[in-house]
Amino acid sequence: MPFFPIFLVAVVALVVAMHRGITRSEDERLRTQFQAEGEESELSRQLMHASGYGV
Repeated sequence: MPFFPIFLVAVVALVVAMHRGITRSEDERLRTQFQAEGEESELSRQLMHASGYGV
């Protein structure tokens, strides 16, 4: 029975790590896109930042 709680913690840790990795890569992709667009993308960048993205 003590195996189950350890397994559950490991699965949750794996899901959190994967989610953080995906979020970081998407934030980096959006940041690069906004920088390439220049001044025009400032409003889009502000809206994305307000929505919780790290751009």
